[in-house]
Amino acid sequence: MVSRSRRKRPQRCGPDHRGGWRVDISGTAGAPWQDGLRFTGLLAARLCHEISGPLATVAAAIAVAQADPGATEALPLGREAADVLAARLRLLRAAWAGGAEPEDAAALQGICTALPRIGLRLERLGPRRRFPAGTGRLLLNVALLAADSLPRGGTLELAGLGPQGLRATLHGAGAAWPDGLPDWLADPGAAWQAAGTATPRELQGPLTALLAHAAGARLRLGPVPVPGDGAAPLLLHPA
Repeated sequence: MVSRSRRKRPQRCGPDHRGGWRVDISGTAGAPWQDGLRFTGLLAARLCHEISGPLATVAAAIAVAQADPGATEALPLGREAADVLAARLRLLRAAWAGGAEPEDAAALQGICTALPRIGLRLERLGPRRRFPAGTGRLLLNVALLAADSLPRGGTLELAGLGPQGLRATLHGAGAAWPDGLPDWLADPGAAWQAAGTATPRELQGPLTALLAHAAGARLRLGPVPVPGDGAAPLLLHPA
């Protein structure tokens, strides 16, 4: 009996017919549908993590208002938390689901007000800087990754790099991109493998790399301006 070796098909990334993105994972370990289900579960868990805080505040404010109609501070608190929740859902939808992506720096700034813990600096970019198609979505994912990479808070600074390129720099105590990021940016297979073993809190790094590969963009880490001083900047060159 002759056994047949199963050849792995190469991974392919690119836009689908609906304007979103597809990643062909045929040939990776495990059945593709099993990999896809795990990835969907991780993304759903991450979404729940991102919205659970403001959602709990809304629920608590409603409970206080129902228990004590005289508690006048409850409704404003609940309204503020609801605004935070709506803004965060808008950010995550644009970053993960595509559509309604920011087309210029001003729109990017508006959506990124929902980022937890960090701010976005665009002084070196200019509010009228326009982005090629797909770049706004990728920048939103870079911003979400920056929020994960600044555990004590800080800022993400975007600056121009040539005619179309962008430089993303972290500023803050303990700033550090994920250790595996260079490998994920170099190889979509490595990014997909990392996504398959990630926890929900670790998912954003491989996801950002996969989206860059799918968009045909060149995203890589640049040299650290001062060795030993902070994280290397991310350099983005759109397709």
